[in-house]
Amino acid sequence: MKLSRRGMILSGLAVGGGLAVAYGMKALDDGDARVKFGASTPEQFVLHAYVKISTDGRITVAVPQAELGQGVTTAIPMMVAEELDADWEQVAYELAPLDKAYGSYATAELTRIFMQPGLVADTARWALWQASPLFGLIFTGGSSAVFGNYEFCRSVGATARAMLIKAAAKTLEVSESELTTQRSRVLHPGSGRALTYGELAALAASFGPAEVMPRKTQADFTIIGQPKPRLDTPEKIDGSGRYGIDVHLPGMVYAAVRHSPVFKGTVSSFDAEAAKRFKGVIDAFQITPDAVAVVAENTWAAHQAARALPVSFAPPPTPAYDSTLATATYPSLFDAPDPAVLHEDEGFAAAMAASARTVEAVYETPHLAHLCMEPMGCSALYEPSPDNKPENAKVTVWSPSQSMTFTSLNARRLTGAAADNVTVHATLMGGGFGRRADMDFVREAVAIAMKIPGRPVKLTWSREEDVTQDTYRPATAARFRAGLDASGAMTALDFVIVGKTVSWDFNQRNKGMFNTKPREDKGMVMPMISTHYAFPKMRLAINPQDNPVPSGNWRSVTMSHNGFYQEAFLDEVAEATGQDPVAFRRTLLKDKPKHLAVLNVAAEKAGWGTPLTPDPNGGRRGRGIAALEAFASIVAQVVEVTVAPDGALKVDRVISCVDCHTAVNPNIIAAQIEGSVIDALSAALYGQIDVKNGAVVQSNFSDYRLMKMSEAPVLETHVMPQGGHPGGMGEVGVPGVAPALVNAIYAATGKRVRKLPVAPAGVVAV
Repeated sequence: MKLSRRGMILSGLAVGGGLAVAYGMKALDDGDARVKFGASTPEQFVLHAYVKISTDGRITVAVPQAELGQGVTTAIPMMVAEELDADWEQVAYELAPLDKAYGSYATAELTRIFMQPGLVADTARWALWQASPLFGLIFTGGSSAVFGNYEFCRSVGATARAMLIKAAAKTLEVSESELTTQRSRVLHPGSGRALTYGELAALAASFGPAEVMPRKTQADFTIIGQPKPRLDTPEKIDGSGRYGIDVHLPGMVYAAVRHSPVFKGTVSSFDAEAAKRFKGVIDAFQITPDAVAVVAENTWAAHQAARALPVSFAPPPTPAYDSTLATATYPSLFDAPDPAVLHEDEGFAAAMAASARTVEAVYETPHLAHLCMEPMGCSALYEPSPDNKPENAKVTVWSPSQSMTFTSLNARRLTGAAADNVTVHATLMGGGFGRRADMDFVREAVAIAMKIPGRPVKLTWSREEDVTQDTYRPATAARFRAGLDASGAMTALDFVIVGKTVSWDFNQRNKGMFNTKPREDKGMVMPMISTHYAFPKMRLAINPQDNPVPSGNWRSVTMSHNGFYQEAFLDEVAEATGQDPVAFRRTLLKDKPKHLAVLNVAAEKAGWGTPLTPDPNGGRRGRGIAALEAFASIVAQVVEVTVAPDGALKVDRVISCVDCHTAVNPNIIAAQIEGSVIDALSAALYGQIDVKNGAVVQSNFSDYRLMKMSEAPVLETHVMPQGGHPGGMGEVGVPGVAPALVNAIYAATGKRVRKLPVAPAGVVAV
């Protein structure tokens, strides 16, 4: 099979608003994705950079998005298989190789703007997909895996199906128009003859790009929308799935690291010889200004030696940072003389000044760690060139990160190797939550490999390093102020937030593309800046702060705290105006029928307005609600709690109702929502990172705890897709949980909780 580096055109068809538009992505001079994809299974025939088929009919779909547990290794194959008319029982997945042909993230992010069907949306998506390989950015974040790939992956399936039909027409000596497909077979109804995809794969793979074919209507779907079992479940049960921590290679050595406990501290001295006295230790050396690595013949020896390594760290020249002292000043900065106003409606000031009265509340949230179940780590092999030219060196990285592209870029920057000499293999990940978007652990693995040339190195952080060297959700404080007229209607809404921004800090560490200046970071005023509510005239402002604590993308990013601020405050305004919280939100959603439908179903399923069953032990019970649009999906959640006479808090039930417009796999959606709920409850109840004398206080599950299985509430999830382009799901279930929780506590006790965590000791004020 002769393949051209430039000749592959991935094409398909999108139908929306009555317009058919060819979706495509030309493979530029970026390597041949088909060759790379086929290299791992030479027995399969590659029809397309995303599809290969064996003679026995087995279909393998390339998955370029990172699998963090969110089910993308099933969702992407489902989208391709639907239009391919595949027999789902014959479909498998494979993590895609690194190639620009798989780049989609920039397109995915921009796709948010064009969620509704029609001419403008179709044209825009077509243009974005044409430009996608120019960026070639493979990145998983922002809950973008499905909504960013939905149109394209369906077109991939349609393209491969067209190639198989062409092969069948040639084999059967009939016209293509006489053929149809069903469950991995091409059928000729006129003669009753049929050929399997496996029988046609070799011939189909020899063709060039197929003619564009119409895609199915939603009414014809047989795979999309079905609760198909996850393709990766068997390998996660039997242990055959390869996570980053599972990489084992011949001649491999193992590494551990010790970082300066104080942020921005530096290594001043260490005793490498002391480390070498541990059995199995090969070497110890400094790899970054703030870290020392120990390399050994096994992980245990590396970690034992690293823990005992005599090392001294010099503190930074700036005063030691204390998070408690620093955040205590935040409320005083709401009315700083030079706020960064990111949005202000014309007439806002006059509307606020004319208010008959105001409702005001101040909220606070702490630093949070990610606490992925699999600690940070990465494997790398550095092979210097015989001519000692850095650009000719070969680098291979086994990367449990959220970006193959950034992994490659960081390896190239560190080693000087040419792009064609850097190979990246993706692995499964034991959680990501935004932490694995940072590349510090990748850089460290490559730096260690450069010190041990010719031998693959696996770096695994200890849990303590993972907790104390995280990239944390920043601590913030916010003030909401609503102006009300004499009738109680809102006439003005003011929001100001104080804290460190994420985008700028992330970009400085990773030298990436998310270079938003702190005073221009509109993400800090999400979701209000693109609100689904009929809010009055608004002003949204930020007073950005700086501190040495590295800020990172924590699951749902700014929505994780701003969702709390907004939805807790709406309950306070509802009370001030004498309205029920659900009824108040209904008035704000009167022109948003889809949002209103989700809110109403959540309230109905929770039995809103009916009394809760009394607690037999004399505790007080309450319900709270929150409703948000997040990552292009709509969610409403109700939390039910019981507060015992001594203040002991129990979360009894969480009802979630979500509209992601089109549900590719309802089971995966429910799992994402329920995982988000537990994650969000853990953070809201207990999550807090403290920094004293420049160092993180917490270090493990013992002092940075998660919700226990015995504490988990009853989870009830309702997936109610109302049609349209799919929204995101991985982070959607997080932002509404904390506000629904504190609103429930207020309903039970009459006490407002405006500062998280709610109950680090399991007790609330009564």
